[in-house]
Amino acid sequence: NLDTGLRFWAGTDLNFVAKDSVVIPAGIAGPLEAGQNRGFRVVTAQAPLFSEISNSFTRASQQLNGTLMSEGQLVADEAKKGENPDGSFDVDVINFLEAFDVDGFPFVTNFEDDANFPGIPGTGDHYSLFTTEISGFVELSAGTHTFDAQVFVDRVDAAPSNDNGLVVLTGTNPRDFFATELATFVRPDDAPPFESTPWNFQFNITAPIAGVYPIRLVYWTQDSNSGLEFSQQNQLVNSDGATVVFRESTAPHHSHAYIAEVSPVPGVADISPEEPIVVLLRDDKTTVNVESVKLSFNGVDITGQATVSSGNGRTTINYQPPPARQSDRNELVLEYMDSSGESFTREWSFANSLGEKPPMVTGQWDFSNGLRATIGSDLLFNDEVSESDTLFGTTTSFEIADIGGEPAEVMYVPFGSRVGYKLLHGIAPNGGGRYVNRYTLLMDVMRVGEGGASAIIQASPTKNPGDATFFWQGGNMGQGGGGYNGDGTFTPDEWHRIGFAVDLADEKVITKWVDGVLQDEWRPQNKDHIRRAMEPETILFYDVDERSEWYVNSIQIFDGKLSDEEMEALGGPSAEGFEAPGAKGLQIKDILLQENGNVTIKWFSRANRSYRIEASSNLVDWLELTDGHPSQGDLTEFTELGQDINGAATRYYRVTEE
Repeated sequence: NLDTGLRFWAGTDLNFVAKDSVVIPAGIAGPLEAGQNRGFRVVTAQAPLFSEISNSFTRASQQLNGTLMSEGQLVADEAKKGENPDGSFDVDVINFLEAFDVDGFPFVTNFEDDANFPGIPGTGDHYSLFTTEISGFVELSAGTHTFDAQVFVDRVDAAPSNDNGLVVLTGTNPRDFFATELATFVRPDDAPPFESTPWNFQFNITAPIAGVYPIRLVYWTQDSNSGLEFSQQNQLVNSDGATVVFRESTAPHHSHAYIAEVSPVPGVADISPEEPIVVLLRDDKTTVNVESVKLSFNGVDITGQATVSSGNGRTTINYQPPPARQSDRNELVLEYMDSSGESFTREWSFANSLGEKPPMVTGQWDFSNGLRATIGSDLLFNDEVSESDTLFGTTTSFEIADIGGEPAEVMYVPFGSRVGYKLLHGIAPNGGGRYVNRYTLLMDVMRVGEGGASAIIQASPTKNPGDATFFWQGGNMGQGGGGYNGDGTFTPDEWHRIGFAVDLADEKVITKWVDGVLQDEWRPQNKDHIRRAMEPETILFYDVDERSEWYVNSIQIFDGKLSDEEMEALGGPSAEGFEAPGAKGLQIKDILLQENGNVTIKWFSRANRSYRIEASSNLVDWLELTDGHPSQGDLTEFTELGQDINGAATRYYRVTEE
């Protein structure tokens, strides 16, 4: 191959295997005879060159729906359209490639005879910032089936990420917002960090019965190499002798009018109460019966208060909930019928903010008792080396510098390829996204020695495995090109108080601080950033190849972004670590007097803890009711029997964590 100027990558060495099979829900399959017209339908949308758009499935979906916005403007679609009425192309197999190595030679991937992505290049004559949708009806026998896809991974330090994206879906219409997700490609932690590489992705699906199943592959790319192959057992799907796919299905429940978009998305929190509720329905083989649309909000039919508009195969529902509502509850039920008379019902919910919410501490770790938390959940060792080689002691016992002239309790972080500490921060998705978009991370740390980049935290272990979110490098901290601006004052072998104040949703900035001095206002950022929006579980000091030893005295994490004034006021490191203003901490939530005279108390608690409960009639003399009462999770309760209260007119309770 090298003599011809081509570069070959052995796909069997570069792959990611999805171990668990997704079972397709019942009721989706059509009869085997329903498949018509072999092949796939493919449609592409492309943004103009240099458009600032995120690398995410949300962006890909909006690009296909023609609703993608950037800097307040609708993003134009430059992709060329196919001859079908919906602008799609008819293709037989999925074997697309627009990829060249560092020397300018085209890659050779698993299958020969690569084709261009349909519609690319578009009118802007470039090969980036596009989304391609592949749809069809795949013929499956009952049982589990393994499929392969090949895409490209790219440099880990690109911002936004240049990795290709791929999501595979099914449903009676797999374009529906609530369709079943069969597979999602996530960059594997063993992918080369600084080169563009084709990568095999394997996933398993289980068909409950034999039939034809709607399938939709949504592929998107950013500014680098692009490639997509869809195969099974070393054969391209729908090639001769391979698994068969059809472009159409005669099954009456397939390709119906569907919900294309919902905003705010289900499950998010911290939405502004002024945020409108918007639903986009789109026609397919059937059309929306506009007169049938009904929207309920918190159990009340508000269809008459909503604006319902229709045209060009789209129906948009827009409702403004009362901005001054006193509840964060937003439960929605949408009902509609299509032109065939089929009825559809969808339910979802989200939570809005109630007034101005100050940042709140949800986690703090001071290492006076191993990995146990001062506030929140205990840290967990990431691997055996973390557990065996991590040490706890004092600045004196480790013979390192004190903090501000005072000895301090510290943890030693060893060197190791998987060393890290799992951190469950307890922050709900915020900023209107699916992940944590507003947070503040504070640390009193000492980076040991000079050297290259060194991981501080991995905020997205699932979305971007193996590669940290923030690093130390050369006296500054950040990530990627343009991410290390600063004064170089985060010097090694000295104690520093560092902080990242993050708002990816509204301010779209990360401010970085060393010893109370602003180092950088890192812009632009975007909501649900693949690296910087936090998942529920993060990992401290973890990266597969850019690591160092550390000493750490105190760590604190907030739900919300601290202001510049608050960050500046934190100053430098302290032997006592951080105070915890605004922390929920240990407090009684409810006291309920029941009709039978029993009293039940409930308090915010932590997992794997026990509690002592005491009662008093005068706040002076306390009676121990029980000790060793086990935690029940985030909220624990205890009931004192009425017969034990002896008719006291006043009863005080005190809960102590043991």
